[in-house]
This record gives sequence, structure tokens and C-alpha cells, in this order.
Amino acid sequence: MTYVPYLFLLGSVFIFMYAAFKDFLTWKISNGTVLAATAAYVPFAATGLLAGPALAAKVDPISALAAAGTLFTIGFVLWMMKMLGAGDVKLMFPVGLFIGWEYLLPFALGLLFFALIALLAMKLSLPAGLGNTMVGMRIDEIRRSGKVPYGFVMVAALLVTLYVKYFA
Repeated sequence: MTYVPYLFLLGSVFIFMYAAFKDFLTWKISNGTVLAATAAYVPFAATGLLAGPALAAKVDPISALAAAGTLFTIGFVLWMMKMLGAGDVKLMFPVGLFIGWEYLLPFALGLLFFALIALLAMKLSLPAGLGNTMVGMRIDEIRRSGKVPYGFVMVAALLVTLYVKYFA
């Protein structure tokens, strides 16, 4: 029974990875993907609270809603300043649900780390042979536009934070 919440968590990870992949390819995160990620929190939290005291201590819906609301509000302000896209802002809500209030700082540090990597990827030349691949051509297109797919950065930070929260 204790493995069931982790199956829901794994399914949620796939939804977030899909969002990151689509954002990398198209600079768009669909409402359906955000809704799926948000809805995926419900069975995860329900089974997590029933799984036992060790996992139930890490699954706190009140903390999750506080983190989700905070991240969404920060994202909305950044969107108003034209620093983030609307899809990135919407994705912040389910991200906050899964990391919770207690893990906002590790998530923020992950965001900083992966944003710096994205900045380096925008500035440094690609390794030999990567330029003619689909990924290399997309990175060149991103460089020319100056628009970074922050959903990709967010999901990378989320995956590290989830690992630290639930498995480390």
C-alpha cells in the first residue's frame, strides 16, 4: 500500500516532463497539461496521507496550497513585468502543490542553478556535432529569439526538489 502514492508521483513526474518538453519545443504549456498536473496532486495527496506517518508528514495539503498560491502570485507579478509567459505562471501552481511550503527554498535554489545553466546554454557554443541535431537547432532558435523556455527550467528544479523531499 505504501508504494501507491509513489506511483501517482511518478505519473505526475511524467506530466511535468511532458510540459517541459512541449515548452522547449514550442514555448507553450497548455491549460490541459497544467490542469492534469494539478489534478494529479489529489490522488497523490490522498494516498500519501493514508500511507503511513513517514509519508503523511511530507504530504501536507495546507502547506501545498500555500506554496502553490505563493508561486503563482510571484509568477503572475513576473508575467505582468513581461518576464515570464502565461504558461510558466500557470505551471507554478501545480509545482507548488508538489513541493510544499517547506521545500520552497531548495526549489528556488534549483531554479537559480538551472536558470544559470540555461543562460550558459544561450551564450556558449554547442559541442561539435550537436548543432545539426533537433536539440541543437532548437537551442539555436531559442538563442536567436532570446526567449527561454522557463517551464523546462522549472521542471528540472522540481525534479531535483521532489527527489530531495521524498527520496533523499
